[in-house]
Amino acid sequence: MALVEITPDELLAGAALTFDVVIPKSILHPQGQSQNVEVNDSSLTVQLRPLTVGTFQLIMKAARNDAGLIPLLMIKESLAQPTLSLEQVKGMHLGLVNFLIAQIRHISGLGEKKMPLP
Repeated sequence: MALVEITPDELLAGAALTFDVVIPKSILHPQGQSQNVEVNDSSLTVQLRPLTVGTFQLIMKAARNDAGLIPLLMIKESLAQPTLSLEQVKGMHLGLVNFLIAQIRHISGLGEKKMPLP
């Protein structure tokens, strides 16, 4: 079996990818709370890009004094479409934040976050 060498461009290419992620209606509008707005399936898709080491280091530095900013900054930096400000991300409900963080961790190659044992 011949070994094939990987190029630096191939190693870095993954950071430029975007992934279409469908947000289930039950996550977007918990308990059917759609605020009388008709939602079609195409509006339930967002584009996420994986976090790079450099971006994650900046997030950790920015959130040094407030760990609660980490997931919000992760979403802000990963969300390619639609783009949102940090203030807009802060307005998301917790279920949506939790869903997006799980998706960002997955596309960034991070394992599932370990929950501490009680």
